[in-house]
Amino acid sequence: MDSNIGKKLDGRYEITELIGVGGMADVYKAVDVMENRVVAVKILKDEFSQNEEFLRRFRNESKAIAVLSHPNIVKIYDVGFTDEIQFIVMEYIDGITLKEFIEQQGVLRWKDALHFVTQILRALQHAHDKGIVHRDIKPQNIMLFADGTIKVMDFGIARFSRVDGKTISDKTIGSVHYISPEQARGDMTDERSDIYSVGVMLYEMLTGRKPFDGENPVAIALKHMQENAVAPSEIMPSIPEALEEIVIHAMEKNPERRYQSAAEMIKDIDTFKINQSVVFGYKNNTADDFQDESTRYFSSVPAEMTEEDYDESDYDSEEDDGEPEKRSYVVPILMAVTVAVVIIAAIVIAYVVIKNFSAPSTHTSTVTIPNFVGKNIVQVQQDYKDKLNFDISEEYSTEYEEGIIMWQSVTDKSVREGYTLSLTVSKGQKLITVPDMKNKTEEIARSELTSAGFNAVFRYSYDDNVAEGLVIKTEPAAGEQYPEGADILVFISKGEVETQVKVPNVVGLTEEKALAKLAENKLTGKVQEVQHEGDKGKVVSQSINDGEYVDKQTEVIIYVSTGETDPIDMQLRLPLPSGIHGAYTINVYRDGNVAFTHSIASGETVAGGSVNINISGKKTETLTVNITNSETNQTVQYAKYDVDYDKQEVTLVGSLNESGLLNITPTTTSSTTTTTTTTASISEPVDVPPEEDSSYEDYEDSEEQY
Repeated sequence: MDSNIGKKLDGRYEITELIGVGGMADVYKAVDVMENRVVAVKILKDEFSQNEEFLRRFRNESKAIAVLSHPNIVKIYDVGFTDEIQFIVMEYIDGITLKEFIEQQGVLRWKDALHFVTQILRALQHAHDKGIVHRDIKPQNIMLFADGTIKVMDFGIARFSRVDGKTISDKTIGSVHYISPEQARGDMTDERSDIYSVGVMLYEMLTGRKPFDGENPVAIALKHMQENAVAPSEIMPSIPEALEEIVIHAMEKNPERRYQSAAEMIKDIDTFKINQSVVFGYKNNTADDFQDESTRYFSSVPAEMTEEDYDESDYDSEEDDGEPEKRSYVVPILMAVTVAVVIIAAIVIAYVVIKNFSAPSTHTSTVTIPNFVGKNIVQVQQDYKDKLNFDISEEYSTEYEEGIIMWQSVTDKSVREGYTLSLTVSKGQKLITVPDMKNKTEEIARSELTSAGFNAVFRYSYDDNVAEGLVIKTEPAAGEQYPEGADILVFISKGEVETQVKVPNVVGLTEEKALAKLAENKLTGKVQEVQHEGDKGKVVSQSINDGEYVDKQTEVIIYVSTGETDPIDMQLRLPLPSGIHGAYTINVYRDGNVAFTHSIASGETVAGGSVNINISGKKTETLTVNITNSETNQTVQYAKYDVDYDKQEVTLVGSLNESGLLNITPTTTSSTTTTTTTTASISEPVDVPPEEDSSYEDYEDSEEQY
């Protein structure tokens, strides 16, 4: 038997069964006794607990998942790292894997496939925006609820993909059937590797076949790197061409030609859902033909003035009706100065003209606007701060995270640097406070959550504390902020699991403890005090015997002792012999002491009759009756009785000693000494009252002399 089953981790997670076995860790079903919910606990295997590399990766998983909060990602509740055990407590998914579903269905309808893929992409976009790449996307890591909800799990080999804004490299990890080419080569990987894996899964769902298969993992990995998959439509001709384009684009060998983000792929899927005849053009992609950015075009530069321009002015100054005159030196000097000035001016003008005409060539440089949708606005602004201006507006979005570009006015167009591009940036999902639905009916909960802007998804479970048909709780809980339009899980009570309970034994407990025990067993306790000797404040009996099954909240009366009882008055009817005569005293003894006394006067007619003696007591006791002759002072033990005051019963013990009473006669002795004698023997010993300072042995001596 698994040694972990039955353990209680951190005093709260009680492991009940093994539900999954992985390479590094085993997954168990457990009960969180503090939250009263079923959870999944992933425990690192013993053989890896001493390996620092495995410990690092295992702890990295919890670090990765802990920052994720999305309806399509399995939640992490708690982590525990000790010297003895390493574990992660996660949401328990009561469903099947997407792999199991694909195996059951064979080929999925494209609407179902896109329904699943869209949810997976949304989960990945959320993770990618947090800087986390899954790197092991495969159907085995996708859980499917009965209502079609998808949950991505096992970020076990996820790494923080950005370090100081750069993508870090990683070794080839993951399932070889869904591995990206760059992952297979051991190159750097980023979110586009997850896109490739999603494309492979979509291919498999639409065709019922994996795009690449082989005799061993190495052969399959090589096919991912070197071969093109058979077109999906060749396997399933009914696949729409536009949908095939989406699959092909997601599975591009070169990450640069692939979808650059999950959001970008979602956008195409949404476009296809609206218009199945759309053409994306990915099959004829000519992305390798790039324009040489070093090519520049310049405007022509104006020519300088020629030397002949200056010679004309000189010629005009020398000519006068064809006859030469005597030349003055002043004019040539002035002309020389003028020419020099003109030449200098021409040089300056030429420099200015060249500068002014060549400058526009830099200002008229062009930039091709790429598709920014799905990119972070801060990064885009930083990368294009010297090339483009941005006119930014913001809107709430359920598809794009905060700060991600969701629309742009121009795409794939060459514009002049400095062009103003209009962008719409996501403000993230609009957060709304989850209203309190507890103890409301299903109909009311649906109406109020819909009015608040949520989508109500109902689950049903038994609950001993909430009436059938009413809301037990919601997830997220009331008061939390949650995105508008998101699913709210509403748990509706199916009533109590059991309607009857077993009555416990509370006899002997104090009143307080007895009431608490009844309440624990969902019974109603009622206190009634009774007179009882001893056990003050404790339960001496209960109205319903322990072990009986009754309806919950049945009233059980507990009888609590007052600690004592009042004495009960009775009459002891004492029969007397028919031959008795004279004066007598009847003493009734309790524990050797006279408790009751009755006198019979001389001459009083009592022979053959009886006398009633008033007695009083509690519970049961034994009373001894002695009769003393008042004339002779001779005492005879006449009878013994057992008295039960509770039952009002008196029982004679043995038989009446009548002979002793009938034969007692007085005898007078000397004035100094008086001796009492009888002629008859006494069949029973006579008790002497304590006040006569005698003992039982003295009575035996007296018996002998009679």
